[in-house]
Amino acid sequence: MSRHLDKILANAERQLAGSAAGRPNESLPLYKKFLRIEEHRLRLKHRAGGGGRDIAARRSDLVDVLLERLFTAATEHASRASENVPLSLIALGGYGRGELNPFSDVDVMFLHAENGDGVPAYIGETVEQILYLLWDIGFKVGHSTRSIKEAIAQANHDMLTKTAMLESRFLAGDQELARQFRKQFRARCVVGFEKEYIELRMRDQTARHAKFGNNVYRQEPNVKGGCGGLRDYQNLLWMTYFKEGALTTTHLVGRDWLSKPEQRRIDAAYDFLLRVRTQLHYLSGRGTDVLHLGQQEELARKLSYPEATGVQRNEAFMKDYYGHTRNIFRISERITEQFASGHSSGRVRALFGFLPRARADREPLGDFFARQQQLHLQKPDAFKRDSTLMMRAFQVAEEHNLDLSPELADLFARNLSLVTRTYQYAKGPREIFRAILSHKGRVGRVLRAMHRVDFLGRYIPEFGQLTCLVQHEFFHRYTADEHTLVCIDKLDALVETEEPKLIPYRRLFEQIGDPVVLYLALLLHDTGRAVGARPHSEASALFAQRVASRLQLSPEERKSLILLVDHHVTLSNIARQRNLDDPQTILEFARIVKNQQNLDLLMLLTLADGQGTSAEAWSDWKESLVWNLYHATRKYLIDQRAFHEQTKIARDTLVASVRSALPEDYAEEIEAHFDFMPDNYFRAFSVREIVAHLRVFRNFLTQLDADATLPLAPGIRWEPFPEQGHSVVAFCGWDRPQFLTRIVGSLSVVPLNILSADTYPRGDNLILHVFRVCTIDAQAVTDETQWKLVHETLYRSLMPEPFDIEPAIEAAREQHPYRPKATNEFPTSITFDNKVHPNYTLIEIETADRLGLLFDLLSCLDEEGVYVALARVSTEKGAARDTFYVANPSTQHRITDAARIEALQEKLQTAAQA
Repeated sequence: MSRHLDKILANAERQLAGSAAGRPNESLPLYKKFLRIEEHRLRLKHRAGGGGRDIAARRSDLVDVLLERLFTAATEHASRASENVPLSLIALGGYGRGELNPFSDVDVMFLHAENGDGVPAYIGETVEQILYLLWDIGFKVGHSTRSIKEAIAQANHDMLTKTAMLESRFLAGDQELARQFRKQFRARCVVGFEKEYIELRMRDQTARHAKFGNNVYRQEPNVKGGCGGLRDYQNLLWMTYFKEGALTTTHLVGRDWLSKPEQRRIDAAYDFLLRVRTQLHYLSGRGTDVLHLGQQEELARKLSYPEATGVQRNEAFMKDYYGHTRNIFRISERITEQFASGHSSGRVRALFGFLPRARADREPLGDFFARQQQLHLQKPDAFKRDSTLMMRAFQVAEEHNLDLSPELADLFARNLSLVTRTYQYAKGPREIFRAILSHKGRVGRVLRAMHRVDFLGRYIPEFGQLTCLVQHEFFHRYTADEHTLVCIDKLDALVETEEPKLIPYRRLFEQIGDPVVLYLALLLHDTGRAVGARPHSEASALFAQRVASRLQLSPEERKSLILLVDHHVTLSNIARQRNLDDPQTILEFARIVKNQQNLDLLMLLTLADGQGTSAEAWSDWKESLVWNLYHATRKYLIDQRAFHEQTKIARDTLVASVRSALPEDYAEEIEAHFDFMPDNYFRAFSVREIVAHLRVFRNFLTQLDADATLPLAPGIRWEPFPEQGHSVVAFCGWDRPQFLTRIVGSLSVVPLNILSADTYPRGDNLILHVFRVCTIDAQAVTDETQWKLVHETLYRSLMPEPFDIEPAIEAAREQHPYRPKATNEFPTSITFDNKVHPNYTLIEIETADRLGLLFDLLSCLDEEGVYVALARVSTEKGAARDTFYVANPSTQHRITDAARIEALQEKLQTAAQA
C-alpha cells in the first residue's frame, strides 16, 4: 500500500467517521469536505511535477476509498429493510485501469448474483443511494446493474462494453462474485473471440485515425482520441490482452515485440499525455480532450515550460507534445501493420499465432525483396555490412512503388547510428539521394518514408531540426516538418493534375529538366525556423549552402538553391504588398531572380509553399497577383528594351482604341480623361476597362446636371468575376477628404471582404477608386441587394447632413458574427518604409482581422491628415496583412518626420487593436 493511499485512508477515518450512521446522502457535506481536502493535495502534487500516471492513479485511489465507504454505508442501511443478496461493485474502463483525470467519467458496474427477472429491491435501493450521492458530489458516472450472465451477453454484443470489462477491477462487496465474473469473462468473452475482437479494434483505430486526418500534427490535437493519443496506446494493450492476457508494454518487450528503448519512449509518452490531460481538465474546469490554440500558452505555463530565447514556451510545449504522440503513433501503427500483414517475424507470430498465414509470394530485388506491396531486406544484418543499402532501400521503394515493411522500418530504427557525418558526405548515398530527388511526382512519398523512420533527419540534419517544431504563426497549419513535406506533396501532385487552375503550373514543371534543386529548396526553405531566426529565410539560406556543399552541387545549382531558399517568400510578398503597375517594382524583382529558370522555379516553390501552408493562404486573388508579377517579370527578362517601351504610355494608340469603342460625343471626355489621369492608371487597365470607367464618369457628371440635390453621389460600376472569386467595383466622384474611408465603411456594412483598393486622382478634382471585393465566404459579389445596400449607405454617408456610419458597421458585426480562429494571440505589427518608393511611404500592418478593420485604419489616417494613394489588403486565416502607400497631402511626397511617424504608428496600433 502506498504512502499516499495510507494518507487518504487516515483522512477518511477522520473526516468520514460518522458517515455510516445513516443514509449516504445524509453525510453529503462530510464526503464533499473529504474530497475537497484530497483534491487539493492532488493539485499540489501535480503542480510540483507529479507524473501523469502517478496523479491519475492517486485520483483513482481516492475514488476507490470514497466508493468503498459509500458501498458499505448503502448496503448496511438497505440490509435492515430487506434480505441481503450477493452484490459486488466493479470498476470499469479507465477507472478499472486505475487512471482518472480530474473530470473523467467514473464507470462502475453493480454485479449481482440474481439470475431471475428484475433486480431485487435491496440492490435497487443500494444502487440508487450510491448514484445519487455521486451525482450530488459532482461526479459524472457511467453505470450499469447486471448479473454475470447479463454482463457476459452484453460484452459479446458490444465491443466497447467488452473493452471496458476487460479492465474491470473489484472495488467492494462480494469478492467471490467478482472472481467468478473475471473467470467467466475470460472463458466466454476472450477465448475464441481473439481474431474477431482484434479485427474490430483495428477497424476502430483506422476510422479514428481517418477522423483526425491520419496526422499527428493537427494544430488543435485531441489528447485522447487523436493520432498518437492515449487511445492508441491503450488500443495496443487491449489487443495484446486478447492473446496473452497481459495489459503492460513490459510483456511485449519480453516477447521481443518492442525494443527496450521503444518501450521507454511510448511509456514516457503515455505518462506525458496523462499529465497534459490532467492540466487541461484543471484549466478548462471540465472533462475535455482538445488542446485549443488559445489554451496552449497557458497550458505550457502551468506545466512549467520556461520562456526561452527565440522559442516561445507554447512552441516548446507543443514540440514535446508532437514528439510524444509521434512515438506512440509510429510504434503502435507499425505493430498493427505487422499483425495485419500475416508475414511477421517469429516474435510477432508468437503473439498473434492465431492469424491465418498469407501466401509468401516474394519478388527478388537484389538485396531486397517485395511482398504484398512492401519492401523487405533479404538479410537482417545487411545494413551493418553495407550502410549504403539504407539509402538504396528508399530508391528501390520509389522505383517499385513499395512501402517499407514493418520489419524493415524496425531495422532502420535499430541502425540509425550508422548515419554518421562520414555517411552524410559519402559518394554512394549522395548519388542515390540525388537520383531519388530527380523523379518528378514521386519524391514526397519517399521523403515521408525516410522521415517516418527518422532517416531523413539524420541524413539532412538541417531538416531534422524541424521535427515536431511548432511555429505559432497563424498562416501555418502544420508543424515545420509536416508543412515541408506537404509542400513537396503539392509539387508532386502537379505531375498528373487536371485541375484547370493548376495546368499553367504543370506546364512550368514539365519544362524543368532536373528538379533536384527545386525539391531541395522546398526541403530546406524553412530550416531557419529551427534556430528562431527572424526572418527565417536568411538562416535557411545558410543551411542550404551547407547542404549544397555536402551534396556537391554544381556552382550554378548551388547559386540557384540559395536564391530560392533565401527568397522563397519574396514573390508572394511583392505581389501582395507592392504596386505591380510601377515598372520599378518589376525591375527590382527581376534583379533578384536574375534569369527565367530561377523565375520558373520560384513560381513553383511559391505555389507549393502557399498551398502547403493552408487552403486559405492561397486564394484566387493572391494567385492572380502572383501571376501578374510573374508575367511582367518574364517580359522584362526576355527583352528589357521591349519592356521599357511597353511601359511608356503610347497615348496616341490607346486614345484611338478608346475612341473607336465609344460614341463620337465622348470626344471631350476622352481628352480630359487622358489629360488628367496619372500614368500608372493607363498601365493598370485595358482599353475595355478604360471605356467602362469613362461611362462611369459620364453617369456621375450627368447626374450632377440632372439632380442638384445629389451633388456628392458617386458613380458606381460592378463587375463580377466568379471564376476568380471576386468582383471589381469602381467608384468615381469629387476628390474630397474621407471619400475612400466612406466607401470602405459602406462595403463593410454588407459586409464584404476587401481584397485591394487602388486610387487614381484626376487633375480636374475628380477621383477613381477601384476595389476588388468578395463575400465573407470568398465568392464574387453577384447579389444586387448587396450592391444596393452599398450604394444607399455611401450616398447617406456623403450627404451634407452628418451621418455616422459606425453604428451600421456595428450592426453588421452583430448580424454577421465574424470570429476567425486563433486571432486572440495574433501580434499587431506596424512598419514604415521610405526606401521602397520614391514618392510614397509604405505602411505595412499585420493584425487580427475583424469586420470594419480597414475602415478603422483609414479613419485613423484621415484624422491624421494622411493621403492614401493605394492599398493592398490581404486576409488569411483570420489575420489581416495590409499595405498602404501614403503621402503628405500638401506635398504629395513621403512622410519623413520621425516624430510624426512615431505618433502615426502609435495611433494605428490603437486602431488595429480596438
